[in-house]
Amino acid sequence: MKRYYLVTITLLSLFFLNSCGPKGYTSDQKRQFVLNMMEDSLGKLYGEKPYTRKLIANAAGYGVFSNLNAQIIFVGGGSGYGVVIDNENGTKTYMNMAEGALGLGLGMKDFREIIIFNSPAVLHKFINYGWEVKLKGDAAAKSGQKGGAIDTSTDFQSDVVIYQITESGVVLSANFGGSKYWRDKELN
Repeated sequence: MKRYYLVTITLLSLFFLNSCGPKGYTSDQKRQFVLNMMEDSLGKLYGEKPYTRKLIANAAGYGVFSNLNAQIIFVGGGSGYGVVIDNENGTKTYMNMAEGALGLGLGMKDFREIIIFNSPAVLHKFINYGWEVKLKGDAAAKSGQKGGAIDTSTDFQSDVVIYQITESGVVLSANFGGSKYWRDKELN
C-alpha cells in the first residue's frame, strides 16, 4: 500500500511540475499569457452567466486562475497560476497556486477558477496569505466544445464567490482539500 501512495504522489508531482505555469520566455511574455487567459476566462464566464459582469465590477476585487488537477483513488492534487485584480486601484498581483485533496475519485481536469472578493479585507488577506479550505464535489467530461461539467464548491468565507469553468478533462470525485495561493516572485 505504501508503494501505491509513493507512485501516485511521484506521478502527480512530475505531471504538475511539467505542465502548470504561464507560457513564455520572459517575465513580460508570461504576464501577457496570464492576462490573455484572464480575458478569455472572463469572456466565457460572462457568456454563460451575464450577471457576473456586474458582480465583478462592484466587487472589491477578483482573481482568475488556470488550474490543472488530478484525482487518483484517494489522493488528488493540482497546480496553476493566475492574477488578482484590486478594483479600487487596479493593482494586478500575479500568483501561483497548488492544491491537495483526500477523498474518493478518479480523473484529470483543466479548469479556470474565477474568485470574486466582496470585501477589501478578505481580498488583501487572500493576496497576503492565500489559504482556502473547501468541500468539493465534481463531475466533468469535456473535450473541446463537447461535453459538460457540473462543479460545486462550498466556501467557508461568505465574502467570496467562486465560479469554475471546465476547459477539458474527465473526473468524478468527492473530496476535502485545501488550496494555497502565493505571490509569483518572478512576475510581480
